[in-house]
Amino acid sequence: MDIKDLEDFLQPEETQGKKISFADIKKIVIDYCSYLWDKKWFVVAAGVIGVIIGGIHAYIYKPTYTATYKFSIESKSGGGSGFSALSMLAGFGSSSGTFSGDNLVELFRSRSMVEMALLKPIIIEGDTMNLLEYKILADSSRLHCDELKANRNPSKPYIATLCDVYFPFGQNRETFTREQDSLIMLIASRMMQNDIAIEKIDKKLSYANFSISSKDEKFAKEFSAAMISTVFDFYLKSKRENAQRNLNEFQSRADSIRKELNKSLYAAAHYRDLNMKPSKSVLGVEQLKYQTDIQINTAAYTEIVKNIEVMKLDMAKSEPLIQEIDVPRYPLENDKKGKVKTGIKYGFVMGVLAIFVLCGIHFFQELTSKEEDEIPIE
Repeated sequence: MDIKDLEDFLQPEETQGKKISFADIKKIVIDYCSYLWDKKWFVVAAGVIGVIIGGIHAYIYKPTYTATYKFSIESKSGGGSGFSALSMLAGFGSSSGTFSGDNLVELFRSRSMVEMALLKPIIIEGDTMNLLEYKILADSSRLHCDELKANRNPSKPYIATLCDVYFPFGQNRETFTREQDSLIMLIASRMMQNDIAIEKIDKKLSYANFSISSKDEKFAKEFSAAMISTVFDFYLKSKRENAQRNLNEFQSRADSIRKELNKSLYAAAHYRDLNMKPSKSVLGVEQLKYQTDIQINTAAYTEIVKNIEVMKLDMAKSEPLIQEIDVPRYPLENDKKGKVKTGIKYGFVMGVLAIFVLCGIHFFQELTSKEEDEIPIE
């Protein structure tokens, strides 16, 4: 074989400028279809295996349940509640602030709120425990405690786990040990990152959704209710305390003004007793001064008393900040997989995968065969 023959082999004339025609494509398709038909039982077997795997997966799969609360956020301002300019200047006239709008949504993301909700009670088969203990049991976090204790290496530093720490119902949060504090903080943080979602549906609207996802349906529903209750109670307590502080401040100012008013009244009366015949103009000026003080203190006292009455009325008519619109009901929304549907999906995927594998094998077989046929024999 000389150099010219080698060049003809590498670059034959019949292939120069040649284009693939429709007939060539049809031939290739028929060839591959014929090959796949010969291997049809391999594809069928792959599909059957996929159906079996999908059915088993659906059977052992533990669904995730989601409990969702939809609620409205009150966003009224205190300007229309009857407060005067005096109360507004004092900083007591507005109800919007820490617990309104987006700030309230952030309150649902607070770790302390999650921890407080986890310590709420739940009754399981007649026994009362907190939601934290129930979650630990539902998550099977203590299933392998005996094995872990048996395999613990005494030479390594001791690290407390859920096998060593319990959260008895009714225990005061302030009496938690360091290990209890660490574990409840860890559980709450993981829930906030992976399980809890809070979103405001529309910035222009006062609606928001709070949802919690869990593998245990009862925990999801009970915790969602506990979280709403915790935030609601925290809001009412904070609002009442704030209103009471404002009321006490106004009452203190009213008492102070009342004392000044009484002083002015007694001073004016004492002055009149000492000057029964106010013939001199200087005596008239002094009397006018006392009268002016009395009028100013009376006006201030009347105004602040009115504000106190308005504040008491607002406290008496205090409405909940959160209005529940949709509450979770059994059965909760979940991602449970149907055995038949999942089996068909897996079977289809396995069948398609088998077809691609067979096409790849056939391609490389054809390529290898062509190369062997084209190698010249000297």
